[in-house]
Amino acid sequence: MPTAVDGFADLADLLPDALILVGADGIVRAVNEAACRLFGRCKTDLRESMLAALVRDQPAAVTSLIRAGSRSKAALPGGLTVVRQTGETTACRCEASVFRPRSDESPALVLLRLTLREAASSRFVLLNERIEQLSREITRRRAAEEALRAATERFRVTLSSIGDAVIATDSAGRVTFMNAMAENMTGWLQEQAQGRHLDDVFVIVNEETRQKVESPVAQVIRFGGTVGLANHTVLIRADGTELPIDDSGAPILDARGVMLGVVLVFHDISERHALEKEIAQKTQRLMEADRRKDEFLSMLAHELRNPLAPLKTGIHLIEHKYGSLAEVTRLAGMMNRQISHMVRLVDDLLDVSRLTRGAIELRKHPFPLVAAVEQAVEMVRPGFEARELTLSVAPVPPDVVVDGDLTRLVQVFSNLLTNAAKFTEPGGTVSISGEYGGDAAHVRVVDTGAGIEPTLLPEIFDLFVQGENTLDRSEGGLGIGLTIVRSIVALHGGLITAHSEGPGRGSEFRITLPLFRAGNVPEPAAPDSASPSDAPASLPVLVVDDNVDAAQTLAEILEMWGHRAHVAHDAQGALDVIAAARPRVALLDIGLPGTNGYELARAIRALPDAHRMVLVAVTGYGDATARQQSAEAGFDGHLTKPVELGMLETLLAAVVSKGG
Repeated sequence: MPTAVDGFADLADLLPDALILVGADGIVRAVNEAACRLFGRCKTDLRESMLAALVRDQPAAVTSLIRAGSRSKAALPGGLTVVRQTGETTACRCEASVFRPRSDESPALVLLRLTLREAASSRFVLLNERIEQLSREITRRRAAEEALRAATERFRVTLSSIGDAVIATDSAGRVTFMNAMAENMTGWLQEQAQGRHLDDVFVIVNEETRQKVESPVAQVIRFGGTVGLANHTVLIRADGTELPIDDSGAPILDARGVMLGVVLVFHDISERHALEKEIAQKTQRLMEADRRKDEFLSMLAHELRNPLAPLKTGIHLIEHKYGSLAEVTRLAGMMNRQISHMVRLVDDLLDVSRLTRGAIELRKHPFPLVAAVEQAVEMVRPGFEARELTLSVAPVPPDVVVDGDLTRLVQVFSNLLTNAAKFTEPGGTVSISGEYGGDAAHVRVVDTGAGIEPTLLPEIFDLFVQGENTLDRSEGGLGIGLTIVRSIVALHGGLITAHSEGPGRGSEFRITLPLFRAGNVPEPAAPDSASPSDAPASLPVLVVDDNVDAAQTLAEILEMWGHRAHVAHDAQGALDVIAAARPRVALLDIGLPGTNGYELARAIRALPDAHRMVLVAVTGYGDATARQQSAEAGFDGHLTKPVELGMLETLLAAVVSKGG
């Protein structure tokens, strides 16, 4: 229940004169802001202080003034000399009167009103002038109040009939009206809320931060204009329950534009709020599922690459050891093509995952378009020969230059050629050509194959969309190759389109890429034609892999090339071999038991003369993050399983050429 002191505090701060509420014992109970300014002290410093300690007057005089005031309802004149916190003194006229009489339950409280003596003397003169002004003002206000009363009644009737909750306040923010909807939503009745400040009735907090939110009414009073709807606002009802709302406030103005009050309109958005939460939760679950999908694809690719590695190296061994047998050569070629196909599928899975996350970054530089076309043709030519297809390559002008990622554009063209071969029967033809026109380079891949259904054509580049798999077609694919192609082309600022006259009429894919410039651009440096196997020196090479088959087959390849291979299957075994054999090159698997490949690399780099050893990571993880981690761990190179043996040969040849 509010006390007399509380009531004093609510009202006194609005008055210009310094007011002090003091007990019969001479202790200050409350002060207003004007008193704080007069004493040069804050309320905390003044409260509970002895009044006699705050003035220069004799304690007996102060006590006498308080005692006299406690017995009089009328203001008794007197005087006090105030001592400010700085030590300065100010002579004040003091009027004392009883604020609360003494009772059995509590002592008397005396109200002291302090005014500067010079201000008090002039105030009497001004008082008579003010009385006359007030008389005129009272007459004017009576007329205004009558008009306001009529307007207010119309206002009440209108607001009571609408469906939203409405609260009206005066210009100080005190409640003057609530309609039934506002009573229901806030839990306050009109009779309870009348005259109370809106902040007592309309308590709103931010749903996420739980911080109190300033009401639209307060904002309207401060800024004067209409305040729009708030976001994530929760109304705390009288019983403590919460209600999500939208709210707005607008000023109530008289004919002269003077603000008479504010109208607050708000409504319950529980249904919309629940729907938004449900959508947010579903979105979060989808994002989590997408993250897990990406992790799964990455792990799947890693697990698939591990068994592919010994298969690929084993086939290479078969081809070189028993290459004189025609049947072995044929079977080895077939197995190699199928493994290459599996590797491409794994790479496509990883690429589509990276593209959906925007994780693919292009390494762009100017190069002749013919370089990308020729490399793509070389990649797919064995597959065309195996399927008895004709691959027609039109000469591409050497001055068609694009600014792009050579590796990614080779991937685009090889994917399109491979895709065309899958849907073209033996004896058919696939052609590729390139040219430029205007500011763009154009590449066309045309086949005489199965064509594309008209209903499928508009969505041919969408994820997992592919033509019908027939029994006589062995390569169905995953339906993601064209999605990857479109995404890579788009990253280059280009466009790809598909055309077909229908089933059995073949298909055509057209790629448009921004042209870098016309003119001669140096061709990419040709790789060293010298085979590493022809190198005059051999290397001690350490192979570390917990997959015994992968380690043994790779070691046999190295021995076949003339190098001295050493094998270990864990980190400690590797360190033992390094101590005994001092290998020049170490091929380390990352997913080792116990101590992984990154930790092993750091341990090796800490050994004496470790700077002479070339460390190469051999792993199923080939994304940018894995490559960055291997570089940070001290690796000199990063090869993805199954290892491209040509790349490994080139790497070893480079080490030999630098002096073994």
